[in-house]
Amino acid sequence: MPVTWLVPAALIGLAFIALPIAIHLLVRQQARVLAYPSLRFLRETQLAAFRRRTIQDAALLACRISIVAAAAAALAGPVLDATARTTAYANRTSRAIVISGALPAEARSRIEEGAFATTRVQRVRIADALTDAVRWLNAQPRSAREVVIAGALRRGAIDAADLLIVPADIGVRFEQTAADGPGDVPVSILTRRDGKLARVDRVARLTANATGITEGTALPIDADLVSIVARPVDTPLANAALGAALDAGLPWRDFDRRIAIVWNGGDELANGAQLAGAHVIRMPVPAPPSSAADVVLAALTAVGRPEWVEPMIIPQPQLDAWSRRPGAPSLDAPVADEGDRRWLWGLALLLLGVEWWLRGGHERTAVKEPPQEARVA
Repeated sequence: MPVTWLVPAALIGLAFIALPIAIHLLVRQQARVLAYPSLRFLRETQLAAFRRRTIQDAALLACRISIVAAAAAALAGPVLDATARTTAYANRTSRAIVISGALPAEARSRIEEGAFATTRVQRVRIADALTDAVRWLNAQPRSAREVVIAGALRRGAIDAADLLIVPADIGVRFEQTAADGPGDVPVSILTRRDGKLARVDRVARLTANATGITEGTALPIDADLVSIVARPVDTPLANAALGAALDAGLPWRDFDRRIAIVWNGGDELANGAQLAGAHVIRMPVPAPPSSAADVVLAALTAVGRPEWVEPMIIPQPQLDAWSRRPGAPSLDAPVADEGDRRWLWGLALLLLGVEWWLRGGHERTAVKEPPQEARVA
């Protein structure tokens, strides 16, 4: 049966086994007393000056050695990789709860129930919270691992790209809670009205899981806020593509920054004043021409869309499609104390009691038969 040691350096403590052995060898032995009338008829001989040491009580010595060995092994923290224990790893779950928005206490308690280990993570962006959750799960002992994303999950808060952060052997589950009441989401829109650039402040309101849009007044803005530059042969297509991208309205974050889109071949046609101080986006001429509006819209979206969340919640079928069950416990997971060392501590205490009993027996014997002192005539 494989054994893993939590603190293998503690096995150095086995060297202390030499202490009880040395004590038993160096302890002063009591000589046996014999009554003898006289030494005058004995012939004098030269005695060798040596002293022989033997172990008097092997049982007491073995008990003391076992105490030291059990204590050293307990400090080292053995973990027996038994078959039943390996099977039990898959039946316990380390669970990281990623909270999106507000999560009621009763929902939090329900999610944490039955977990081997839990943690709660909440960040501004769910992608950052998922990174922290995966890092915590990788540090947990062997167990099934899963991420539970809980809260009022709205569109835009999470997408399939965010879930790529979570490794395939970590399960993903969603707990959709009730939306946190009606809310207003202000969005500034860059659009065209009557052929001129305008800013429209819209308000998206969630009521009964439906989105209502309230549109404000269109405010004229500088005509050069967004411009496009192309070769004369491409200019009609460029202007039409930019107009189509703006007519539908585009969420915008900064109305003080100028954007200049330059198609291939248009650099030499753009004078310095037109591009000075502007954020320049260079791109090839879209092909086929029918995709020009989509390409321009994608370029503007990349630099202008603010980070906002739609008030509509993500439908449950979509959450079910993103969910997956946890995989097998990772063999690379850190080893944790599974309680094996407590049996060794119990054995050490039991042996300590036996040692006390054996030592007391010797003392009682010594009291009953006190040693006699020899005198040589």
